[in-house]
Amino acid sequence: MLKGLVVFGLTRRPIVLLCLLVFIGAGIAAFLKLNIEAYPNPAPVILEITAQSGGLSAEEMERYFTVPMEVGLSTTPGVDVVRSTSFYGLSFVRVTFKYGIDFYFALQQAALSLQQNVNLPNGVMPQIQGSSLVGEVFRYQVVGPPHFGLTNLRTVQDWVLQRRFLTVPGVVQVNTWGGTTKEYEVEVDLNKLDAYN
Repeated sequence: MLKGLVVFGLTRRPIVLLCLLVFIGAGIAAFLKLNIEAYPNPAPVILEITAQSGGLSAEEMERYFTVPMEVGLSTTPGVDVVRSTSFYGLSFVRVTFKYGIDFYFALQQAALSLQQNVNLPNGVMPQIQGSSLVGEVFRYQVVGPPHFGLTNLRTVQDWVLQRRFLTVPGVVQVNTWGGTTKEYEVEVDLNKLDAYN
């Protein structure tokens, strides 16, 4: 097979030269169009929209914040995909635009769509920020002694590590996944309550 390629290349030089010129032309075109950076981002424009309202459950955040933002942003020009997640007191919507859309155009259109199409309760204003697939710098796992337990590990993450990481310049957000949530169960004895009025 290799001998056949060599024979083809030597006997049909004009075709090989034409392929070489097409290859060089494609390389120059890619060089002029692609974003050349130290850490190039091959992804399209991604915007993250967050809204916070303390004291609301994930279901309430979904109903009153996430769904209205999804519906309002779905008609934005150039939008390819809208995905969302609702947490306790936090609504998170990620909007991915089609390839070729300018970042500032996408940002302006998303802000306009939110302003015109979305009314959130209590005057909450959603925050828009750009995202990048290469923007996630570091992932880590919190590990402790075997007897420590998931609840204690999650408590260390939420109350110690996350707060310290957010004081580092350049750290915008720390996303916590996993672990258990601390719950308190209160048993009520109605007779004792009546005794105390």
